[in-house]
Amino acid sequence: MKNIVFTRIDDRLIHGQVMTAWIQYTQATEVVIVDNQVAKDSFSIMIMKNVIPPKITLNILDEESAADYLKKEPSNVNEKTFILVKTPMPVLSLVEKGVKIKSVGIGGMGARRDRKPFYKNISANEQEIDVMKNLERKGVKVFIQIIPDNEPINLKDIVK
Repeated sequence: MKNIVFTRIDDRLIHGQVMTAWIQYTQATEVVIVDNQVAKDSFSIMIMKNVIPPKITLNILDEESAADYLKKEPSNVNEKTFILVKTPMPVLSLVEKGVKIKSVGIGGMGARRDRKPFYKNISANEQEIDVMKNLERKGVKVFIQIIPDNEPINLKDIVK
């Protein structure tokens, strides 16, 4: 099984906070984006590959491929994998396919017509909140933490 050092929900995927704060904080050597649509979008893939530092490996996979990939052994003992998703649904899919994810940090879930704010500028719809609660029932710690310096806020403390 890959050495997963952090799993983050952020609908912006790769951006400044991820690149400057989280990758450095986790010392990740690899970023795995799990998104069925982005995995088929060659333009988005090209942009993301151009903004990620050259020393970081980037894999953009659909949920099925990602589950298989993440269950493989690391290619070297120093490999550290950072998983990025836009919503909590792919995390649940990975967990149900046997990927060992201990925790997931919510970083950016922006406002949309189908979402309501549930903590400061973090928004989610009922399905997304239900999926996050389901992850917690499966033993995955779910928390909000925008940057590493922020104190994590446990989902169970704000969503009943």
